[in-house]
Amino acid sequence: MRYEKATPRLTIQFVNADTEEILFVVKDRTWMNIGDILSDGAVDSIMKHEYHEKHPKNLMVLVVGEYELK
Repeated sequence: MRYEKATPRLTIQFVNADTEEILFVVKDRTWMNIGDILSDGAVDSIMKHEYHEKHPKNLMVLVVGEYELK
């Protein structure tokens, strides 16, 4: 038995850090281009252009890879 990913692609979740509510996700990223999204400027720009609700005071950005035991 071992854990394996069904796809090498990763999902980035933007989460309200106070409530743990997932605000939105960016799908289909690779481990090589995750760094493009995790900079302060990129996160600020993404929130301003993609999230049109009231912005949370504390934001958590998570990279998620799902693994299945086979």
